[in-house]
Amino acid sequence: MTCNSQIKKKLPLRSSLSDQLELIVSDCTQCQICVSQCSFLTQYGDPKHIASRYHLGSKEFFKIPFECSLCQLCTAVCPHNVDPKKMFLEMRREAFDQGQSNLPEHRRLRQYEKVGTSKRFSWYALPENCHTIFFPGCALSGTRSEITLQTYSELQKSIPDIGIVLDCCMKPSHDLGDQNNFNLMFNEMKTYLHKHGVKTILTACPNCLQVFTTYGTEFESKTVYEALNLINLPQATDAKNIVALHDPCTARFNQPAQDAVRDLLRHKGVSVEEQPHNRTTTVCCGEGGAVSCVNPILAKSWGQKRIDATQNHHIVSYCAGCTQTLGEKANTSHLLDIYFAKDSALTSQSKIAKPPLTYFKRLRLKKHLQNKLQVAESRERTFHPPTEKARHGAHITARKALILGSLVTISIMFIFKAWI
Repeated sequence: MTCNSQIKKKLPLRSSLSDQLELIVSDCTQCQICVSQCSFLTQYGDPKHIASRYHLGSKEFFKIPFECSLCQLCTAVCPHNVDPKKMFLEMRREAFDQGQSNLPEHRRLRQYEKVGTSKRFSWYALPENCHTIFFPGCALSGTRSEITLQTYSELQKSIPDIGIVLDCCMKPSHDLGDQNNFNLMFNEMKTYLHKHGVKTILTACPNCLQVFTTYGTEFESKTVYEALNLINLPQATDAKNIVALHDPCTARFNQPAQDAVRDLLRHKGVSVEEQPHNRTTTVCCGEGGAVSCVNPILAKSWGQKRIDATQNHHIVSYCAGCTQTLGEKANTSHLLDIYFAKDSALTSQSKIAKPPLTYFKRLRLKKHLQNKLQVAESRERTFHPPTEKARHGAHITARKALILGSLVTISIMFIFKAWI
């Protein structure tokens, strides 16, 4: 009996996962190149070894897919173009569909996502004749709300009718396997933007860009760094400052963004010390795939690998999430910190908000934009999937019942005391 037939007999799974398992078993030669590069695969074995043994009901395989960073370093180094990320993502989706992945460790991340898509925190501002929007993402808006405003103002110089959207791209739901919730929420946002004539998305977050380029093919999506690089910036006369540049793993195959970032740093008089793992072979900062929720030791080992290779240089990245994660152990700046205030950034004097202040910063950013912008179309997001509405309604009903019950109990106590 072949490995493929074993998989089919052992796993009555949906076709997308079965196909990925068979593809890995067929194409992976077990050359061990990816294993030598990946701490996760070092622990669990090469992709073919994992695929040929996969069984959803086992405790081992309930854990395995959520410890993969989904960073695609394995794909980047594979001589046969095998992409194990697709298999691990399908494993996550299967676990979610089977009701086995609602982990308490993921609750904070899911709540963070819900806040980002809520009426209170979201806002869409589309000026007249708006065909391009700036999508800063949740992390940049919270940690660097002032820089988010500065970036938007800078873009307005070359794109006067550019809009701005404060919302979440839904990558947490996507990466945790809740594909139905992701599809409903992302498609609702996509439909609104397309209906109002938006054609180009400029993202500050490489994660958001990955989502838009994969699922929002109606739009031309690229990083804001590529747009900023088109502005006629004066060339710095020297490059005395040297930094270690960290390419986010979600940008590993995006050469235009990688080139634009390096150009912008040169324009600001900053020289890049290229890392052993850079561009297509960059390593994850540790936050990829929400691994830190379930295996913080493994996640931190990725970040430490990056920090150890920098030789104490100041680290610069163009992902707010990577910057925050690496910044816990090393001097780290966001590219936009350098762009707008190089001296204070490189001396670690930039004012960066941390939770829970980030939520206040996001609300203040929204309020500022609402007061300053003249727009033709605007909205706050009020859409939630039907299942979410049902759960939310049940929660509200239960809470009302609890409050009512408490009031009735207190009233009875007062009546009883008055009567005796």
